[in-house]
Amino acid sequence: MTKLHHDIWHGDNAELCKKFKPGTIQSLITDPPFGVDNQSNMAKTQEGKEYARKIANDESPEQAMKVFRDMWGSMAPAMKENSDIYVVTAHQVLEEWLTFTRELFGPQGYRRKAVLVWEKDGPGMGDLNSWGMGCEFILYYKRGNRERSDQRRNNVLHSPQLRPTELIHPHEKPLPLLELLIKHSTDPGDWVVDPFAGSGSLVRAAQRCGRSAIGIEYDETNWRLAKQKLESGQGEGLGLD
Repeated sequence: MTKLHHDIWHGDNAELCKKFKPGTIQSLITDPPFGVDNQSNMAKTQEGKEYARKIANDESPEQAMKVFRDMWGSMAPAMKENSDIYVVTAHQVLEEWLTFTRELFGPQGYRRKAVLVWEKDGPGMGDLNSWGMGCEFILYYKRGNRERSDQRRNNVLHSPQLRPTELIHPHEKPLPLLELLIKHSTDPGDWVVDPFAGSGSLVRAAQRCGRSAIGIEYDETNWRLAKQKLESGQGEGLGLD
């Protein structure tokens, strides 16, 4: 059986992605800065306020997309010929990211096959005088003709969001949601990468699914907390098929 590898690196993803060997990564699954300058004001404790600090490179769509473009320049050669990409984004900048990702991935042969909707179990943060946004969007791109590994599903994926007391990053995704993406686009033993690792949840989800994974996180505090959570065994073996 192939030995699996799970790690979270700290540093500049544009530089660190150069370490991947060409044609080795089966899927890129990432939740990058959106460019909406978000910060939760709901935290009450000092610990909670630490987790609610601003996200690096989230000041504007232009800044977020520049960082993403730099990363992709290093990451693209590492992707397998038949591979999938998932990019999470928000409704405020959905139009911009639809255009940006199409123009960025298109030259490498990727085509957008779906826009997935992550349905949460509550209205989420936002303008209290308007509709609550209980969802986020996941842009799904595919290159080649690799068949899906999992059953065919609705593009609306329901998974409860984590509670504030469970978060180590304001945009931390629940493991069951990430497992659905991993199982659709990879086989056991395949490699997945998250260049904007945040809490490291993608790596922990891959661990549960029997896939190898690397996350890269720029913020030192996020990286330290993510490493601690990974090394504590939160994820290992819990959902392995």
